[in-house]
Parts: sequence; structure tokens; C-alpha cells
Amino acid sequence: MKIFVISDIHGNDDFEPVRGELETADLVLCSGDLTHFESAERGMAIARKLHSYNPHIFFVAGNCDRPEMEKMLADDVLSIHGRTVKFICGGYTYRISGIGGSLHTPAATPNTYSEDDMAGFLGGIDPMTDIIVSHQPPYGTSADVVMKVLHTGSKNLRKFIEDNETVLCLCGHIHESSGISEIGSSVVLNPGSYRTGKYAVVQMNGKKIEDIKLF
Repeated sequence: MKIFVISDIHGNDDFEPVRGELETADLVLCSGDLTHFESAERGMAIARKLHSYNPHIFFVAGNCDRPEMEKMLADDVLSIHGRTVKFICGGYTYRISGIGGSLHTPAATPNTYSEDDMAGFLGGIDPMTDIIVSHQPPYGTSADVVMKVLHTGSKNLRKFIEDNETVLCLCGHIHESSGISEIGSSVVLNPGSYRTGKYAVVQMNGKKIEDIKLF
């Protein structure tokens, strides 16, 4: 299965440079921040534009998106925030779950919550999840480092991944910390911000990750 991974779009809805990768992907997963403090309607316009390139797509909102956008995405059956969906590809049924928004940030942003809230969201998804799509990175990896020294990820998300050996965690939020890291046997991928043209492509075969390319 080829997965096109995108995050932190922040209003950059020019997807023509990645048309080929989008249209040939089996699945597209977006880790949030479609907008840069714009309206939920603007976020939905971006989501629907991405959807026009590939109908097999799921989103979570980010901390810079309006909270009401999550419901609008859900109304279009595009949001996976707080829930698990099944996606069949190559004879394998993948369980994919999502957590939108982020932990509280130093400067106020529209869509944030506490670690206790994160625990509540995680309690609503299937522990047998293969892929978790979270705007907030898990704690203690290269994906959550701010100013090269400070880990700002979610400890509850990390515990969920450790306890359930989730195959792949796709996150975003911390633009400067794009890259690949691991929690035990689980892979954590922060593709970086599409606002500056960054994205990733993952090749999976069942529970095995065969390749990851960062662009």
C-alpha cells in the first residue's frame, strides 16, 4: 500500500507539484493544520481540493484549525478524530485511527486540549490500530523537539503506542522536527510542513513498513 502523507498545509493549497504522488497513492493521510488560523470553511475547501485528487483520504484537524472544522470533516466522512476506520488494500485490512488538535501551546491557538483530554480521545479508538494519525507528536522522539532541546509531545500518546505496538504513527505540529524515529518497534513519522513543500510517501505491506521517503 502506497500512502501519501501530508501535514501542516497552513493554507498552501497548490497540490499540482505533487499531483502524480497524490493520484497514484492507495491512501492519503493528513495530520492537520490545513489552515493558518483561517475559517473552518476555508479548511474544508482545502480538504475537498485534496479529496478531488484522491478519494481515499482521511484527515484530522490541527491546533491552528478551527475546532468546528472537525465536525465539518466528519459530516463529509473524512475525519478520523477520536475514531477508527478500516481500509482494505492488497488483501489486508488496516485499522487507522486519528487524534486532531494539540496539547496546549505557549501562545493560544484555537484547537488545543490537555493530556487528560488526549487520554480520553485515545480511549475511544481501537487498541489494535495499525496507523495512528495525530497532529500532536508522541513524547520523547525526534518528532517533538522544539529549539533542538525541548520535547513537547504527548506522554499519553507515547504510552498508547508502546502498550499496543502501533505499527506507524503519523504526526506533525513541530515543523522543525521532520523525520523518522522509533518507539520500540513502532515508527514515528513527521513529514514536515507542506507550507514549505514537504511531504512523505510510505510503502506498507500488512504490518510491515517497506519504505519511507521524505520530500
